Amino acid sequence: MRKLKPSLGSIGKLYISMCIAAAGFSAFHGINGFAPKVYADSAKTDMVRVALFIDTGKYSVNTPYVTLSSAKGMDVALRGADGSKPAFTVVDKTTAGVALDGYHALLWEGADKAQAKTIMDKLAAAKQDAVLVTGNKPGAASYQIELGPYASRDAAQAALTKASGLSGISGFIKGYTPSVTGPLHWNAGSYATEAEAAAQAAVIGAAGFDAAVAYLNTAAGAPAYAVFVSAATTSAELSTAKQNINAAIPGLVLQPVDSAAAYIMKRSQIDMESETLAAVPYFMLGGGTEGNSSSKLLVTPQLSDTVSVRERFERSYKGSLEISRFNSKLAVINELPMDQYLASVISSELNKDWPVEALKAQAVAARTYVLKQGVKYQIADVSDSTVDQAYHGAGAEFPAALTAVQATQGEVLKDKNGLISPLFYSNAGGMTAESTEVWGNKVAYLQSVPSPDEGAEKGKAPWYRIVLPNGQTGYIHSSYARDTGEKNAAGLPYYVSTGTGVSVRPAPYVDNASNPATFKVDIGDRFIVFDQAIESNAFSWIRGPFDADKLKDKVNTVLSQPIAGALDKLEISQRGQSGRVTEMKANGQVMKPANPDALRTLFNGLPSTRFDIEETGRYTILGADNTVRSQSAASPAVYVAAGGSEPQAASASQLFILNGDNKAKLVDKKNQYIFRGTGYGHGLGMSQWGARGFAELGYDYKKILQTYYVGVSITKE
Repeated sequence: MRKLKPSLGSIGKLYISMCIAAAGFSAFHGINGFAPKVYADSAKTDMVRVALFIDTGKYSVNTPYVTLSSAKGMDVALRGADGSKPAFTVVDKTTAGVALDGYHALLWEGADKAQAKTIMDKLAAAKQDAVLVTGNKPGAASYQIELGPYASRDAAQAALTKASGLSGISGFIKGYTPSVTGPLHWNAGSYATEAEAAAQAAVIGAAGFDAAVAYLNTAAGAPAYAVFVSAATTSAELSTAKQNINAAIPGLVLQPVDSAAAYIMKRSQIDMESETLAAVPYFMLGGGTEGNSSSKLLVTPQLSDTVSVRERFERSYKGSLEISRFNSKLAVINELPMDQYLASVISSELNKDWPVEALKAQAVAARTYVLKQGVKYQIADVSDSTVDQAYHGAGAEFPAALTAVQATQGEVLKDKNGLISPLFYSNAGGMTAESTEVWGNKVAYLQSVPSPDEGAEKGKAPWYRIVLPNGQTGYIHSSYARDTGEKNAAGLPYYVSTGTGVSVRPAPYVDNASNPATFKVDIGDRFIVFDQAIESNAFSWIRGPFDADKLKDKVNTVLSQPIAGALDKLEISQRGQSGRVTEMKANGQVMKPANPDALRTLFNGLPSTRFDIEETGRYTILGADNTVRSQSAASPAVYVAAGGSEPQAASASQLFILNGDNKAKLVDKKNQYIFRGTGYGHGLGMSQWGARGFAELGYDYKKILQTYYVGVSITKE
C-alpha cells in the first residue's frame, strides 16, 4: 500500500480563508473569461480547472517550458475570447515542447550535433533549464541552445552570463559569442495553409536566416498562417534585421507583427530524452499585453486519449491543457469534467483496496471542497497539490474511484450557512482536533471526535534500537537483525546483523532525505538491542533526535526573549481537547507561533501536534535515602560506582540507565529531543484512515461524513 500523503495543508500552509465558517464565496471567473461557470453554494459546475504550473505570488510552481505527448496525437489550437481556432496537429506518438515567446539566452549555435548534446548534458548536470532548437538554415548554424524564456532582456542577459561562466561550459562555447534574443518579429507573408507558410520559411532559411511558421488570431476568412523572421529585443535590432534580410532577399515584404495580437509560433527542437535525439515540434505562445496575456494555447488529445506532461512527473491528463502567460510566467491548466477530476482525486488520496464507503465519503468531501473554492487562483479553481487536494491525473485512477463519484453524483456537504470547507487529512491519531486547537478559530462543525485510525500501523514491522561496541546508536529494521541468545551483564540481548551494508537510522523509518542512515552494519556485526518501536507510519511515529542547539535557533523565532545560552528544557505546557499540543515552553518561556499547528513546521515538519517529547539529556535519580534528583545535560556530572571501586565521574558522552522495570534509557550529554506522536496532518475534519476504519466497522459514507463534520447535511443538487 502506498504511503498516503496528508491533504490540505499538512505543512502548515492553507491558502483558504482562516475564517472557515464564512457563509459562501463570490464566483470570480478569471481575468480572461475562460474559467468554468461556478454557481456559489451549489454543485452545478461543468468543468474543473486545475493548475499544474502557476505563479500567483502566494502559490508558485514554475517551469520555463513543458514537454507534452499523446499516444494518439494532439490538436493545438489558439484560444481567444471568440473561441478556439485549430492551428496545428501533432501526429500520434510524437512529443512536442511548449514555451512562451519572450527573451531567451542564446548560449551557443553551431552545426555539430554531438557538441550540442555535450553542452546540453553539462547544463542538465548544472540544473540549468535549456532547449536545443533546430533551425532551417543551411551550413554551420543548424542547432541553437537557448535558456529561458525570461520576462526581460536584463534577466536573460544575467542568465546568459551565469551559464557562460559555468565550469565546463566556457570551453565548449569558445569561439561563439552568446547573445540575447527577444519577442520582436517581422511577418514575411501570410498564407492560407501551414504547408504554404512552411515552404516560404524554407526559402528564407536557405538564405541563412531563421524563419518559423506562426498561426495568428486573424479575422474569419483571413489567412491565419504566417512566416516569422528575426527575434529582436529592441526596435533598433528589428530594423537592422530587416535591412540584412532585404539585402539578401530583395523584394521580400516584411510587415511588423502586432505585439498585442495572439500567435503560436512553431519551431523544432531536439528531444533530449529520445534515444535517437529526434526533432519534435516546439510551440511558442506569444502576443497579448505584458504580464497576463489574452493569448492561450489549447492542447487536446485526439480520440479521447490523454496528454502527458513530462515536467509534472510525467503524469497524464484527461480533458485539455490550456497554456498561457500569467504574471509573466508559463501557466499550465488542466481543464476537465468534474467527475473525471474527482475520480483522480480519490485515486490520488486513497487506495484502490479501501472500502467503497470510504471512497464515497472522500468523493463528497472532495466535490464540496472544489466547489467551495470558486476560482481560487484567478485562472484556475484549484492546484494539483495537497495545498488543495492531491490530483495526479489519469494515470492514478482506479475503477472504484469513478464508481464512488457516480454513486454520490452531485452530493455536497452543507451547514446552515451553505457549503462547508470539508477539511481532510491522512490520520487523526485516534482523535480528531477541535477547531481552536489548530488555527485558533471556532468552527461549529469541526469538533473533536474519536477516530479508528490504527489501521495505518497494521502489518508494520518493528525496528530495533541498537548500540554498537563503539557507542554508535540508531534504529535497524528487525528483518536485518538476529538474536544470538546471549545477554550482557545488564541483561540486554546481543544481536548480529544478517545483511551487508544495512542502514541504521536515527528514527525507525526509511527516508533518505529527512532520516538518512547515520552508519551501516555488515553481516556478523554484533550489537545490543535496548529498545524497539513499530516502523513510523501515519498513525504512530518517531522524529528526531534533534540537537538542542539547532532547535534553539528555530525556537528563538517565536520567543519574546530569545534564549541566550543553551536550550535546557523544552516542555508541553498546554494541550487541547483532543490531546494536541496547543502551547509549549522553552526554558520556561511560552512559545508563540502564528497558531498551534505551526508547531509542526517549527520542529522540522512533525506529522501532527499530538505528540510527547523525550529529552535525551534529562532523567530522574532516586537516591538511597529516597531523595529525588532531576538531572539534565547542564547539571553537574553524576558519579558511578562499579563493583567495590571508588565512585568516578561519568565522563562518557553517553550513559545507559536502567529503571526499576529493567528498561534501558540512553542519556546523552549533548542534549537532544525526540518527538513521539500519533496522527498525520492538521487533524481537522475527516481522517482518511479513520474513514476506512469506520467503513470496516459497517458505517456508510453518510454516517462517516456526519461523524467527522458535526451537524452538517448531505444534499444533492
